Amino acid sequence: MPINNPLTWADCPAVERNPQCVSGAWVFRGTRIPVAALFQNLEDGVSLAEFVEFFPGVTIEQAREVLGHAARSTAMDQA
Repeated sequence: MPINNPLTWADCPAVERNPQCVSGAWVFRGTRIPVAALFQNLEDGVSLAEFVEFFPGVTIEQAREVLGHAARSTAMDQA
């Protein structure tokens, strides 16, 4: 089934991308920490609080915004 509303990280204020940094990966704004690290850590059972402890520079608000953005995008796909 095709995705009508693909996830567009450019719409998420908590992240940024620079082709010259971290191979152009989406990172948490103001850091070099890839957004993918959040999802990988959550898959491994790390809590959100632990994630921000493990990755100084990422705030709990940024992590919540990224999760909220991902949730909204998947909700749009099912609408």
